[in-house]
Amino acid sequence: PKQLEIAKMDRLHAKIDIAADDPRIAHMRPVETMWTGRAKINEKGEVIKDNARCVARGDLHAKYYEVSANQSMSPVVRTPSLNAIDAVSALRRQHMCPFDVPGAYLQGKQFDCEQIVCRPPVGFRKYDERGVEILWLMLSPLYGQSDSGAIWNRTWNNFVTDPKGCGFERCPQEPCVYSKRIGDPHEDKPDDSYVTCPIYVDDGRLYYDPTEEACAEAARDRERLTKEFGIEFKSIDPENDYFLGANRRSSSDRATCTLTCVTYIEDMGKRFLPDVDVTKPCEAFPSSWSHTPADEILVKAWEEATMLRPKAPEKLMKKYGSLYGALLHASKYRPEILASMGLLGSALTFPTERLYMCLVRVLVYLIRTKRLGITYSAHASNAYTLRARADSNWSEKRSTTGFVIFLAGAGINNGSRRQHCITMSSTEAELVALGDVAIELIHTDGMLEHVGYRREGPIAVGTDNKGAYDLCHRFTSAQNSRHIDRKLFKMRELRGAGTVTVELVPTEINPADIFTKILSRQVFEKHRKTVLNLIDDSTVAAAVEPPEHSAEHVAGSRGGSVAQTVLCAT
Repeated sequence: PKQLEIAKMDRLHAKIDIAADDPRIAHMRPVETMWTGRAKINEKGEVIKDNARCVARGDLHAKYYEVSANQSMSPVVRTPSLNAIDAVSALRRQHMCPFDVPGAYLQGKQFDCEQIVCRPPVGFRKYDERGVEILWLMLSPLYGQSDSGAIWNRTWNNFVTDPKGCGFERCPQEPCVYSKRIGDPHEDKPDDSYVTCPIYVDDGRLYYDPTEEACAEAARDRERLTKEFGIEFKSIDPENDYFLGANRRSSSDRATCTLTCVTYIEDMGKRFLPDVDVTKPCEAFPSSWSHTPADEILVKAWEEATMLRPKAPEKLMKKYGSLYGALLHASKYRPEILASMGLLGSALTFPTERLYMCLVRVLVYLIRTKRLGITYSAHASNAYTLRARADSNWSEKRSTTGFVIFLAGAGINNGSRRQHCITMSSTEAELVALGDVAIELIHTDGMLEHVGYRREGPIAVGTDNKGAYDLCHRFTSAQNSRHIDRKLFKMRELRGAGTVTVELVPTEINPADIFTKILSRQVFEKHRKTVLNLIDDSTVAAAVEPPEHSAEHVAGSRGGSVAQTVLCAT
């Protein structure tokens, strides 16, 4: 793999050999390099190949060449935006083609002032006939170089937005989402076709409408990108796709798309619970762990830890932080664990063994329900309606905000976070939550419009607090609300502009409740079903049984499309 990596650098003309005493580099200090390795896996978790990568010491590069944080900052697409694009793809029944840019950073086009000199890694160092060391003058940014991501992102953006390149338009709300409308450039029509391309560093996807014009344009884009960057496009509409830790599966008519993290969860189980079969309930891992990620034991353990704030051993700190970080990534596609992760995350600096076992419980819950995931479907109730729900768990200290934004039947953006201020009442806490979801809606609505979603009418936002509902509909100054900051009335501002309507919904049917507190099993499963767009209880039962039985069982539990029911089970 090391020889192949050096050969790739030569093939891409990423460097030239230069003597250390060459006057052209007299002002440039050499940056050390090193080898790193990684295994490339497929959607089944199988290793496809072992890759070696020669990387520069980014800390030394930033120090020697005085690279600032702004120069090294590179954007990546956010998971909620990827989920929203998948939801739109289900509504528009778009084709999808994943791709990978080989040696992306080595293809970045840097300015002369960004050029650096590197010392080859051990085993590849050479000397000329005079005994002078041979260094690398980099013609392209090297992996590990502190500004290599920014240079590659700039290179990619310049090509795909250039009319002579791909002619995409960069999304103002999400800088790593690109889209273009196929139609009259002077008039936006409802039946226009769209081609969308989100990218995460060097991994991306090409979504396009099933119209003849969009298919032809997407084919031209694939040809242009392959010619420019040597991109390796995978098959169109793959049955299974593995992207950023998520397993994606779509129906044959592309109207339904399910996102799970089966492969990632299985890898976590092998890493943190090796040689332990947690799928079978036992005294250490009881059956109750199969149904909810947490219960009152977590609340009591958290209250005890926050009150005492014990100094944890270094070994406990390390294993607690490692498991928490791994679970946090899984929460992107299993948002029902966010409330538990919020409590556990607030104790990162003072973990206890009881809290660590609560983390283990979250992992066991995910393993036993690993086939559950978010399902976006054009057949869901209110599939084409963008709507949101917000809630808060008021506390005498800092309250917790919870919200969920729905499209195509499931949540495309979920939030569970501690509020940044101490609120004086439950109404004020609810206004803080509504303000948070209002800001997210501004971003989400703009991004959705960019990729082809056309909203009809205002966005329906629900809250279960009568006081907050009233304050969103009228201007008043009462004893308990006159102190509330104007910024908390952002939802009232959007309602006045006609962007949203605010509804009063009963607490029992407000799914945002799952993101604010630890719930009982019955309430938790009800809200989980709504947020993930699960068909029925048999879907949950199928998630913990073998795939062959799951597909058959769920398909037989409901009339309608077999493709849709099998999809939700897997």
